[in-house]
Amino acid sequence: MKDVIFSDMFRFYEIERSKYHYSDNRSGSQEHYIAYMLQGHCRIVANGHMISAKEGDLFYIPMGLPYQSYWYGDSSNSIRFLSLGFRWFPENDSSSYLLQVLPKRDEWCEKVQQIPTNTALGSTAVGRFFALLSELLPLMEKNDFDSKRYLLQQAKTYMYEHTDCTVRHVARHCGVSESTLYTVFKESLGKTPHAVKQELLCEKAVFLLSTTDKSVQEISDMLGFSSPSYFRKILKVHTANTPREIRRRFLTV
Repeated sequence: MKDVIFSDMFRFYEIERSKYHYSDNRSGSQEHYIAYMLQGHCRIVANGHMISAKEGDLFYIPMGLPYQSYWYGDSSNSIRFLSLGFRWFPENDSSSYLLQVLPKRDEWCEKVQQIPTNTALGSTAVGRFFALLSELLPLMEKNDFDSKRYLLQQAKTYMYEHTDCTVRHVARHCGVSESTLYTVFKESLGKTPHAVKQELLCEKAVFLLSTTDKSVQEISDMLGFSSPSYFRKILKVHTANTPREIRRRFLTV
């Protein structure tokens, strides 16, 4: 096989980014991606569906999917991940696979790191990739409708994008009662909708504290907290850090 065959069908890279990064891919993913987080973590939001991937996680992004991604470094570390882009899918029903974090297995983590990146592609790299993909596909989640899972995805995405929303707003957006929303969250996540919203707000707060010079008052107001003191309290609960500590940790070079 000649390397030129792969030039437009596969793009295998190790990517490094600064401590925080936002990508707008709402025009649609140009390729399928299997990605592996080497360092840091990310959140990907797409059409009412949201996933989070941390260091050591494999995840899949379908070709054509419109999405936004938020990338976070840990402490003084940058963000590093393997991005294995491919246009040719070995199954005809590739569109039925969901955006997802894949099951964690040590052997898969080892195999994905053995695939050459940032170099001219040849049959060895592509062969290793498809050998790994053949193991992943039987366990990948397809687009079989699950009402509870869909409700959770829809609710969490709405919370993330509408920082001033109440549980009533979320329930109305999802077309369910507040009691139904509460029950699904408690049964599926072991948390209340309010607690999950606080976690998402704190994640946004860390991003803003680490990438802007906005004051604590401004960030507190932007995220809909009743006061800066309450904002500090909730941030401490969920991140174990104050705003000052977050800025010191993540902005000191």
